[in-house]
Amino acid sequence: MLCLLYMPANPALCALLLFMTGLLLSIGFSAYMVYPMSFVAKDKFPVANAIVNMRGQLGGAATPFIAGLILDHYGWNTVFLFMAGISLLTFLVVVTIDEPMENCDA
Repeated sequence: MLCLLYMPANPALCALLLFMTGLLLSIGFSAYMVYPMSFVAKDKFPVANAIVNMRGQLGGAATPFIAGLILDHYGWNTVFLFMAGISLLTFLVVVTIDEPMENCDA
């Protein structure tokens, strides 16, 4: 991502750089999806994965727009308060996740 700050003027190099960035992000995402597979039944995982991805993509698309509207009407302090509130809400959701514990006889 740091390389994108120094984007080359050559379109082919630019396309290659964007492709490699997307590829590396996709590798990280596939590794991330292995963890929740153990919490959901095999037949339900595709639907659960689609719901999680849909909400994540909608949030990624809507948040910059909402932050821009807040910035236009209220200023930067309110934007950062909005982001802090969303972060706190996310933290509260993550804290409430109940992970299954396997009994291990040590």
